[in-house]
Amino acid sequence: MSGKKAVMETTTSFSYYRAVIISETVRSEISFSESPDYEILITADITAQLRAIRTQQADKILFLLFVIPLAESAGLQSAIGKTAGSNPKKDKEYVSFLLFGKAGEIAEKVPDGLHVSGFRESEVTAGEFAFLAGKVFETLQGDFLKIQESEEHTIKLMDAWNDQESLIEIGKALSLEKDPDKLLRTILYFSKKITGADAGSIFIVEKHEGIKRLRFKYSHTFSKDLSYEEFTMPLDNNSIAGYVAVTGQVLNIPDVYTLDQNSPIAFNPSFDTSHGYRTKSMLVLPMRNHIDEIIGVIQLINSKESAEFYTGNEAFEVRLSTQDDFKFRIKPFHKRYENLMEAVAGQAAIAMENNRMLLQIEHQFEEFVKASVTAIESRDPATSGHSFRVAGMCVRTALLINDSSASVFNTTNFSEIQLKELEFAALLHDFGKVYIDPAIFIKAKKLYPRDFEYLMMRLNFLYRSIELTYLEKYSAYNDLPNEMRDKLQKLMLVMEKVAHLNEPFVRTDDVDDEINSMLSFKDELYCTDLQDHLIPLLEDSEVKNLKIKRGSLNDEERKVIESHVVHTYTFVSKIPWPEEYINIPEIAMRHHEKLDGTGYPDRLKGKENIPLQSRIMAIADIFDALNAADRPYKKAVPKDKIFDILREEAASGKLDGDLVELFIAGKAWDLGADEGTDRILHHFINPLVLRTRIDTSEADTAAPV
Repeated sequence: MSGKKAVMETTTSFSYYRAVIISETVRSEISFSESPDYEILITADITAQLRAIRTQQADKILFLLFVIPLAESAGLQSAIGKTAGSNPKKDKEYVSFLLFGKAGEIAEKVPDGLHVSGFRESEVTAGEFAFLAGKVFETLQGDFLKIQESEEHTIKLMDAWNDQESLIEIGKALSLEKDPDKLLRTILYFSKKITGADAGSIFIVEKHEGIKRLRFKYSHTFSKDLSYEEFTMPLDNNSIAGYVAVTGQVLNIPDVYTLDQNSPIAFNPSFDTSHGYRTKSMLVLPMRNHIDEIIGVIQLINSKESAEFYTGNEAFEVRLSTQDDFKFRIKPFHKRYENLMEAVAGQAAIAMENNRMLLQIEHQFEEFVKASVTAIESRDPATSGHSFRVAGMCVRTALLINDSSASVFNTTNFSEIQLKELEFAALLHDFGKVYIDPAIFIKAKKLYPRDFEYLMMRLNFLYRSIELTYLEKYSAYNDLPNEMRDKLQKLMLVMEKVAHLNEPFVRTDDVDDEINSMLSFKDELYCTDLQDHLIPLLEDSEVKNLKIKRGSLNDEERKVIESHVVHTYTFVSKIPWPEEYINIPEIAMRHHEKLDGTGYPDRLKGKENIPLQSRIMAIADIFDALNAADRPYKKAVPKDKIFDILREEAASGKLDGDLVELFIAGKAWDLGADEGTDRILHHFINPLVLRTRIDTSEADTAAPV
């Protein structure tokens, strides 16, 4: 064995090892001199020598020239193949052969696929050997460089393809995501995936009272499980993110610890110090909206992409833990990512702006709906807050259904959108009352105040007329004839009965008999006006209203009241609802339908014909109507009595019994301190995200409503 000089050559990416391996059986046929460019090895066991080289030079690219007899070529080729199969560097070995033998044996004995650089029958001089070895290594290295160039080109194509796929994927994700926090996580996730970054943060520009600040909004590190808290910082050049937000420049920093002292930016190492991390390379980009205004900053840290070992998933697969990891595995961000990530940042900024405007529109619409409901309810102070309370109870009931383990509800689950749909429908369920005469809503008794006052004035006038008629004839009441005294007593009785019958109680006795007994006096209790027109004891409209046996509304007025659901449907249907809210008009209109077909407006019958949301609303509506303490026509009913009424309605087939029991047992009626305010709903859902779940059993997996 001889020759140990300069057998390795190193470039920026790879180390090479060159060797000529000569079989002892042909050593006498070769003359050679040592070379600084390759090592010359003479061995009796070519296969063992190859194994030794592979072990000793495991991290090198191998260029090997075997000088052997033709008779050994087939066995060596087989041995090389078998040995290569266990060698992880098998794709980085480049081998050629110089064969010794008789010319007539070449065609018969040279194995197929063997890379033969020369064939000799006689000895080789030192000059010939040096020339031949030089050419062989030049050829082998050329082959390697061509393959390497092809591989690098393939890697670049794969990287570009992956980036293109990521851009398409991020475009889809950003367009679909509506939750602001999830949107930021999506932006940072794809930014790290594209660039192979180990960590990253997103900063948002905020404006409060005319002063702009930078908010540290979201951060994530693959190699360390770190918690973070939001904070704000001045929008100035004193931080890297602040500098980018102020200047709009893209910063691609190979190592933040080697920044020039005269650089306009400075790195704060406090995070690294406190968390045992090592920030090195950094790519920081501004997020610009459609009017070129900077609304945020994306800060990517520690690229782990390597041209030598590219997978496209370095961000997820490579973990940095040791000092060597931070020293050797972190690479500068490739320059091509500057333009690419600027495009991503711009796309992200537009998505954030669209998301912000969408949320603003939704919020404005919600506030408009709530303001409209408040305005409508102000027409009837007695029902103020009713729609908000009903909406709160409906949402609570729906959440109870989601969390219920009862078999009757195990195929039902309200999504966030369906909860919002139910909320809107409940808020608007009485909107049609704007078309109804408000006097009907505040009708506390069977006769309107003005009608009752007019009737009592007429009866008093009649009383005085009768009294005066006889006072002209008689000097004192005691001298009045019994007939006249009887008339006045009857008239007093009529006034008492009118006042009594005017109360909106549920009557179990025969109202008609009382009315008829009063009307029997009409022929003797009367007088005329100045035009000699007869003034009746009771007018037909008064008789009609006094005969009401339940509540304060007559049939015509009740029909007018009932028409509010149709007016609600007509009005709410004109709102251009998005597809997910298209059922709101129907849900709102059906809240007075009863399972036995006695409801209105269409007398629908059975659960299959009345939406679940409407059945929920029917219970909440009845509860609030009975529980309200400020209705002019009734006092608040105790809760236990309300529960009895709801259960009676369920037992008679009017209300959904399962929902009634869930409503009562789950305390969906208990809205807490915010009862009667529009804040109640924000304890349960915001415009997009469910905030609070009612504390019951864990929800089963179920199909949507």
